[in-house]
Amino acid sequence: MRKAIGSLFILAIVISLAVMQRSVLLDIWQRLIDLSLVSLFPLALAALLMIVARGAFLAACSPGINLRQAISADQTALAAGYGIALGGGLVGTGTRIHMFTRWGIPHSTIATSIVATAVVPAFSTWSLPVAVLVVPVVLGTATSTEVLVVIAGALVVSLLGRFASWSRLLLARKVSSRFTRTQGIIERFQPTAFFQEMRTDLIELLRRRWAPIFAASLGTLVAGFCCMWTASVVFDVSGLTFSEAVVAFSLVRVVIALSPIPGGAGIAELGLIALLEQAGVSVIDATGTTLLYRFLTWFLPMIVGSLLWWQYSRTDVPADSREHLHV
Repeated sequence: MRKAIGSLFILAIVISLAVMQRSVLLDIWQRLIDLSLVSLFPLALAALLMIVARGAFLAACSPGINLRQAISADQTALAAGYGIALGGGLVGTGTRIHMFTRWGIPHSTIATSIVATAVVPAFSTWSLPVAVLVVPVVLGTATSTEVLVVIAGALVVSLLGRFASWSRLLLARKVSSRFTRTQGIIERFQPTAFFQEMRTDLIELLRRRWAPIFAASLGTLVAGFCCMWTASVVFDVSGLTFSEAVVAFSLVRVVIALSPIPGGAGIAELGLIALLEQAGVSVIDATGTTLLYRFLTWFLPMIVGSLLWWQYSRTDVPADSREHLHV
């Protein structure tokens, strides 16, 4: 039942909109079915750009993985993460570990890749609104919400580098003598040595590949914005400037990051609609743009990832089996 909470939440939102905003949904549906086939090409191109950009970022963080493998692993993990409401992120990570292991990637490289693909996007998610809104905040033209996001973003970015140290100290700190089993687990786990090794590996990865990693991370931001901007253009939205779209995109990424549901399903849609309406877009244009954008970035990865997982499970051969075949 708990795994269905996210899906039930989305269903509740859809039903609420269908009851309370029926005319709006009917207008949106009519405009969507009136779209020409030619107008679908930019959407497909934006979706492809997003898939390749995410794959390039994973490949940059994972030495030994080519772009094709990275795309397969990333989209498969997204399909698991978005398709399973609670615990989907762990399932997606486990799927990626399974695929990397089967391709013969060392466990240390896998662990470093997982940490890098978590830390770098978190840094970009919170630094983007800071970079976009710092001037309005300084000039005093930003809203209270935007000021709060900038302050929170600056704090998160400054604290990200200390997270590993805090986690190491938290695990290494002696617990009460009553919890003897917990003490034994911590002693066997050796958290200080583990976090030190992870920190060293991550620093070495960033030292050797910092340029492609941060370039690919920036590429995912650009690709995500292209998906939203393309959705607004295809839906023929009026009243939305480029700068307003950048602000809305940067803020909705924060909403997704704060959501307990993988991909921010439900919450991200409501947040983006509200942000676009705040920018002066009509409710129909805001809702239509949001539906197209989330189709490209949330629903489509579940389809692509499922197909890639099916192809992988049917055709891929473990690394050790390939070695025996070549002997």
